[in-house]
Amino acid sequence: MKINYFVILCFSWAFIGILTRTIILILGKKWNKWEENKVYSKKKPIWLYLVGVSAVSIVAYTWYMVFTNDVRFSWVIALLLTLILIKVFAQIFHYSKFREYVKKVMNDANTFKKINIVVFLFSVILVFLGIGYMFLW
Repeated sequence: MKINYFVILCFSWAFIGILTRTIILILGKKWNKWEENKVYSKKKPIWLYLVGVSAVSIVAYTWYMVFTNDVRFSWVIALLLTLILIKVFAQIFHYSKFREYVKKVMNDANTFKKINIVVFLFSVILVFLGIGYMFLW
């Protein structure tokens, strides 16, 4: 069994995905109101810039780890993590459009449910990927 950066990254990301989906199930519409009014308020929150810098830093460090460590298939998690920057940049540079998208999704129960299912399944895949990094690669 090997614990390395990629294992920690996979399990942390999966934990956040599963935890937030569980909280969404428990809170229901309260989550929607909180996210729409507090997380994505009308005025662009300052925390978005902190998240943006953190996301870029984590992606850069992850790619550094890919090229400096001999962990097979580490590029897979690095690529998946890099795709997160699309959302981060949309939040920062197109905040009003992103906020409208969030409101639209929150008010469409079917779309919201589908997104949550996909995030949950993606989190399960991350668990298996983390297990692979621990035991197989």
